[in-house]
Amino acid sequence: MTGALSGGRTARLAAVVVVACVLGLLPGSGSAARDQREARLAAAYDCALPSGTRQVEVAFDATFPDRGAIGKPIRPTAVSVRASLPRPVVAELMPQGTASVTGTAVLATTVAQGRERVGAQWADLTSADVELPARGAMEIGFSGRVPYVTVGSAGDVTFTAGKLDLTLTASVPGAPGARSAPAELACTPARGADTLLAAVPVEAPASGTPTRPATGSADPDSDTPLDTPRDTSKGIDAGPQPRAATEACPAQPPAGKLDPQRLPPVPPGGETSELEPTSMCAVPAGFATLRKLKSSALVNDPRGRQLGLMHLAMRMREVRAPDYVEYDHLGIMQLPDTQGTFLTFGFQPTTAKVRFEPEPATIVNVIRPGKPAVTRVGYRQHLRLYDVRVNGVPLDVGPRCRTSRPVETELTGNYPVSEGGLLQGELDIPALSGCGANGEDLDALLSGAVSGPGNALKIRQGRVCGAGSTTCKIPELPDL
Repeated sequence: MTGALSGGRTARLAAVVVVACVLGLLPGSGSAARDQREARLAAAYDCALPSGTRQVEVAFDATFPDRGAIGKPIRPTAVSVRASLPRPVVAELMPQGTASVTGTAVLATTVAQGRERVGAQWADLTSADVELPARGAMEIGFSGRVPYVTVGSAGDVTFTAGKLDLTLTASVPGAPGARSAPAELACTPARGADTLLAAVPVEAPASGTPTRPATGSADPDSDTPLDTPRDTSKGIDAGPQPRAATEACPAQPPAGKLDPQRLPPVPPGGETSELEPTSMCAVPAGFATLRKLKSSALVNDPRGRQLGLMHLAMRMREVRAPDYVEYDHLGIMQLPDTQGTFLTFGFQPTTAKVRFEPEPATIVNVIRPGKPAVTRVGYRQHLRLYDVRVNGVPLDVGPRCRTSRPVETELTGNYPVSEGGLLQGELDIPALSGCGANGEDLDALLSGAVSGPGNALKIRQGRVCGAGSTTCKIPELPDL
């Protein structure tokens, strides 16, 4: 597989920052630790909806170190982002009958010291399920761990909030266990809003002070030892950077038809509805294992420069029966080529690039009360080999080296399509044909190396995102 409040800008909310310890001149108070400071900020954000720009109040809470040191991680902790969504915004984003809302948030921050600035994306912020209040605005909060920062010189390090992207899904009574397709809400700070979160002073070490303590203690909330100097030759290191972005999800759903042979029988008493599909996208990533070669290749590597999408015609068909709901979607895979490295015949190092040539996929999502959701993805695809090298020497396989017939692909997982999850299956790779150049026939050689049954495919699908989105959730790779 391989989804403002318009009007008076004069009524903008003034940004307020409350810091428990101001530059270390005042003693700590409340629950703040002696070497930490609490920051609170409220700011007005302009959010883009189909009806126009509407204003949303956003509050930020975080705990920052009271001071930093050159080459040592500075990590904001206890990070919380709370958005107060006015009733008209919720009504426009969420379907009628919404009972509760959950979602994720991505906050772009700017870290600066002197004239130097770098971006740090706070991307792992999630929300619990929040019930929609009977009246008034809905308060929804997001929290999670964020990247650390290191610097190579003395001076105040500032953290400033920027663009905020929310992805929200609704729970609607009447569709047991099901959630709506995710809705995207892109927000930017309102004109004139002060979004400074905190300033952390970093002092130069005293003359003669060692830069590396002798102990090996580590930060219990970090993957980086506190006593290990960072490479700060480039000034500011904003820690783990965002992984590759995707292209924008197309505005229109993909064309095509569901494969009737991949649709389950309609249960007794069931009613089928043909729907107008919505354009949604998701990022798939995982591993394809070649049993004969005892080797695996990454599919849509999240660490690569180019990430492919699965483009969805979301909810083309719906089936409802007693204790049964089925949503059927069409998916088009747009995956980049992948490269595999393996030992042919157990000793010869070989590399090859693989191009996926898939037909449209039929995706069936079945939901029953009290049972895990079941997602089945079925499609056919040709696999094409090129740029083959044996022990570093090119092996010309020609431009038409591919499977002699399409590979039947069937994947199954226990999750709703809108939220993403793990899919697994096995491929029976047919013999290859058209391989070779200059009169040399390599079909039998390559088929003997890769063709056959029992080739595991494990793909993790990310949460779906909406049309126009360039921030589709990039999933973690599954375990091999």
